Amino acid sequence: MIKSPIETRQSVRRGAVAGLAAGIFLSLMMTAMSAAGGQDIWYGFKGAAAPFFGTRAMQPGFDVLPVIVGIVCHLAISAIWGALFALVVEGWNRTMTALAGILWGFVVWIGMYYIVLPVVGLSSMQNDAPVGRAIAFHLMFSVVMTAVYLLYPVIFPRGPRLHRSVHAV
Repeated sequence: MIKSPIETRQSVRRGAVAGLAAGIFLSLMMTAMSAAGGQDIWYGFKGAAAPFFGTRAMQPGFDVLPVIVGIVCHLAISAIWGALFALVVEGWNRTMTALAGILWGFVVWIGMYYIVLPVVGLSSMQNDAPVGRAIAFHLMFSVVMTAVYLLYPVIFPRGPRLHRSVHAV
């Protein structure tokens, strides 16, 4: 299926929004799990900033700059995974998209743990999470991303917007 540049842009935007939503969900879930386990809640926020801040980002406690950079990086990466997903599945029916969304969680896990983390010098993060938990987190990310992707037309309906005239009574 050949897509127009406009359709491709819309698809990428839809996927990026879905990825952002899933990234926010994952951050909140990791924070809640850390808090429940009595662990440092800031680790999940600062981890994505480690390529820029090194050990400073991995120190316990709040550090404003690594937290901000970590959140921005995490959400940017989440949006990219969502956009890539959209480019793969655009035009597929809902059932196939939902099934692909489940499989996408494995793609994201493999991509992050075995390509992205080693490339940015964070292979040690693989040891911080057991494989089963890492897979589960990425599957949850993917399920939320896919749900938002499928619901996007309902959440953000296209079409003419009704504007009131300034002269209307």
